[in-house]
Amino acid sequence: MAALHLSENMRLSLLLALGVLSGTLGALVLFDARPGINWTVWTVVTIAGLLIYRRPDSAALKALALPLGFAAVLAIGASITTTEILTVFIALIVASLLALALLVAPDESPVRGYGAAYIITAPLNGLARSIGGAVSAIEAVIDASGTTREKPLLRGALIATPFVVILALLFATADPLLARGRDAIFEALTTLDALPRIIFGVLLSLFVVGAYLASQRGSTRGVPAMISISPRARIGLTERRVVLYATAATSWLFVLLQVSYLFATHPANAGSGITFAEYAHRGFGELTIAATGVALLIVAAHQQLLITDEPRAHSALMWPSLALLGAVGCILFSAFHRMSLYEDAYGYTTMRVYAQAYMVLTLAVLAVVGWHVVHDFDVRTLARGVMAVSLSTLVVLVFWNADAWVARANVDRYAQTGKIDVDYLVRGLSPDAYPTLIAALPRLGPVEQQQLRSALVKKFVAESSKRRSAHWYEWNLRRSRATTVQIAAASR
Repeated sequence: MAALHLSENMRLSLLLALGVLSGTLGALVLFDARPGINWTVWTVVTIAGLLIYRRPDSAALKALALPLGFAAVLAIGASITTTEILTVFIALIVASLLALALLVAPDESPVRGYGAAYIITAPLNGLARSIGGAVSAIEAVIDASGTTREKPLLRGALIATPFVVILALLFATADPLLARGRDAIFEALTTLDALPRIIFGVLLSLFVVGAYLASQRGSTRGVPAMISISPRARIGLTERRVVLYATAATSWLFVLLQVSYLFATHPANAGSGITFAEYAHRGFGELTIAATGVALLIVAAHQQLLITDEPRAHSALMWPSLALLGAVGCILFSAFHRMSLYEDAYGYTTMRVYAQAYMVLTLAVLAVVGWHVVHDFDVRTLARGVMAVSLSTLVVLVFWNADAWVARANVDRYAQTGKIDVDYLVRGLSPDAYPTLIAALPRLGPVEQQQLRSALVKKFVAESSKRRSAHWYEWNLRRSRATTVQIAAASR
């Protein structure tokens, strides 16, 4: 058993050493460099590393000869030609050939006699397997270095890191304070001249390690179990809790900043460096994307638990999930508040109303998710609940006249501010709003009345010139009402 453990560690060390060698070489000769002999050297070294790690038998070596041989020859061509289009083709085809080699490398590969389908899909399949191999390699390093207690925490921290970074970047685009912090970090990093090259080398090393490890998928000869790629991710209960708590903490940090704006200087006030339009537009999209992503993350966290974790999963995942849902609810309130501020400043449109409806729908979906978090979490029941909420929202929007509401809201705003966009009311709203607009004419000033009436009549005349005789089965309630009021307005 000790010998086997030593063999596994040695093989893992070889994998990392070859990957780091390829990544370091790439950082030195490929980064910010014109194509030449550097492409040849890197490709040949990377192919040699694959063969050293994989140690293919005669049958596998025969299958690999065609893709790897042409990859090496074409890479040599990069040091000969200066034609840009040929250089692009060399890069794409060499990458595709290396990806194809990953598919045919395993001893038990079903694609040894590969055809057109495998050749065409090789780039995407190779990329997916390389990413999966990189994840498995990281897990192998954790398993080899951490204790039984530390391993799940380390895995959870690694899994949580991209989620936290993505959420932080989304929140930074919606919050001026976080944006300044993000810009300061980027500025500090970019002042380090060698940093981009280092990052390139690290990412390339990780990718090559993943590709090498992916080349042994399905092989049973001499492959240590600890670094084999499992079709089922080994993400246990601890890792899921770490991810949920980390994203909840990031979300609540943003919520606390938003609460401070309610009692201190508002980001859209004078001197803050951000306008109402920037405050609303920079916030709504990012915050709703974050809310949608968090809902999907919670669903994923409750799925495919390891059998040993299932009895404890409900209570262990419930509280971090509820904490995250609470933060997202506050974030949606912030996004809704931003859009309301924008409407107060610039008026109402159907798109802004639909955006707010989407936020309400997202909040309702989160409520459904929260109910399942507290009770038994069943994805099929959850999917039916989300479908019912979504369809109910659509039914409300269809039967509720949103365009008429927008028209009334803009007229009410005119009574308070004296500002109204007549062009939008006619051009931007559907005929659903025309009866409301005609009824609101007496509430407008003489100039605005004339502008609105003229615009409605002009649009009616333009539509009449293109309108053919309608059949009885084309009757539509709101279209009929709009035509009636337009005729009445034109006859005055």
